[in-house]
Amino acid sequence: MHQALREALANALINSDYYGHGGVVVKKSSDEITITNPGNFRIDVEDAKSGGISDPRNAALIKMFNLINIGERAGSGVPNIYMVWDRLGFPAPEIREYFNPERITLTLKLSADKKPPIKTADKAKKPPIKTADKLEAITEYLTDNPSAKASELSDLLGISARRTREILKKLIDDGIVSVEGGNRNRVYRLRR
Repeated sequence: MHQALREALANALINSDYYGHGGVVVKKSSDEITITNPGNFRIDVEDAKSGGISDPRNAALIKMFNLINIGERAGSGVPNIYMVWDRLGFPAPEIREYFNPERITLTLKLSADKKPPIKTADKAKKPPIKTADKLEAITEYLTDNPSAKASELSDLLGISARRTREILKKLIDDGIVSVEGGNRNRVYRLRR
């Protein structure tokens, strides 16, 4: 949840129109967090939700955030926020675009409406996931998302980063997944 909130705030700062009306506003109540920034979407909202397209308004800010390992130009920030909220059992985030003045609002509800979040104790009670199921889970995730870091996949599977890299190596060796980037910016994608 922390990483998703950090990504949401970084997106608001990176994509703000600092010549527009108002500034970046973050409000937290007991049941929701809203992040509002001036400007409009430079890509279609549905494209932002599905990921893979990135058109940041402030290139200098994205470079600055990349230096501290926040955000990436892969267009995967918004889909990751949706994935985390779904995994926690919260309602899907809401993105609203307003005009005159142009503003974007992201609303993140904090009350579960579907399923309770998975607790650490619950994970321990479940039988371990088989390697074949882990391979399939990674493939499914990369089908729905254009790319992912090993840490995201590790969180998804609930296994160590080392074990995740071993599974990814098998997928790379089998020609299913490709790897791009260096150590800090390494992402995995399905081969086309």
